[in-house]
Amino acid sequence: MARSDALNLSRTLVVLLAGGEGTRLRELGPQEAKPALPFAGRRLVDFAVASAVAAGLTRMLVALQHRPATLGRHLPERWGSDIEIMPRDGHRLGGFAGTAEALARCLATLGDSPPREVLVLPADQVHALDLRALLAAHRETGAPATLAEPPSTGPKEILGACVFEGDALDRALRHDAEDPASTHDLWDDILPRAAGRGELATWQPSEDTYWRDIDSLDAFRIASLDFLRGAPPCALPPGDGEGPLEEDRQSLAIAAGGLTLTAPRFGARTPGRWTLMEDTLVMPGARVAPGARLSRAIVAPGAIVPAGLVVGEDPQDDARWFRVTPGGTTLLTAPMLAARAAERMRAQFGGRLAGLVTPGHQ
Repeated sequence: MARSDALNLSRTLVVLLAGGEGTRLRELGPQEAKPALPFAGRRLVDFAVASAVAAGLTRMLVALQHRPATLGRHLPERWGSDIEIMPRDGHRLGGFAGTAEALARCLATLGDSPPREVLVLPADQVHALDLRALLAAHRETGAPATLAEPPSTGPKEILGACVFEGDALDRALRHDAEDPASTHDLWDDILPRAAGRGELATWQPSEDTYWRDIDSLDAFRIASLDFLRGAPPCALPPGDGEGPLEEDRQSLAIAAGGLTLTAPRFGARTPGRWTLMEDTLVMPGARVAPGARLSRAIVAPGAIVPAGLVVGEDPQDDARWFRVTPGGTTLLTAPMLAARAAERMRAQFGGRLAGLVTPGHQ
């Protein structure tokens, strides 16, 4: 959609920080770069890119590092016709010790074409921020840098998008590289320094803006479910991807609040064949067999939940095999389920399966 205002963004560059490992997503992290994880039928990264496209921005540097292959394919294929995507693989640039170093090394690849403004976007947040309004507010204040902050009614601990004047960012990155005490992080080092010098302005979106930082398994599950129940809480990026898969495409499902009760295609009158899921996310590529009972769980891609498995009712027993967070989310992955199945077989058959390996979940 064409914008009616006359804000000139021809010399504004977006830098998308998409190289994180997602260590706080625990066993989901090693499977894929966090911004590449499936979310609401899209990928998590699509929310940031869609906001940049909606603002009318035309160029985007993308800092990749952890498992870059999926994002390196997805971003140009999905978004290349809407915005110029310029991927930069951190492995080829010597590695990124932090977000500030990622910025510095990616910007260095532009040579003698410095941007007037740099808009820095985290790639692991769910929102539909009006980035054009952020850029307009930045120019109105005349500050060297402007940080987007969550509305007063929203979550507080969000590392927001930020805008820098190109020369101010260049000076800040050079100073950071020479500081032996720095952790080379944009939000922990560069922005606090700018604030201390009185060079940082702030901008807040409207109070009803949905904005979530996917920084934990609990946040990932809860935000995903926000998009699976009724109307999405914010605009979805355009796309035709599939959402979480339904359990074996049963013929009857009853949903109320966070509960879903599903009948199997066959044997619906057989006791124990109905599946009950409460506040549970089944990711693409996962399957749940009839008769399982899952509460506040994430079923990871590739996991096959066996018939009759009960999760979420006995946290101590769940923690023997699965990842249970302090917030009460239980993550089930294929290796965890395999270890549990192997132990059950060993217990059932005793010495006849003495050579069976049963790795415990750490």
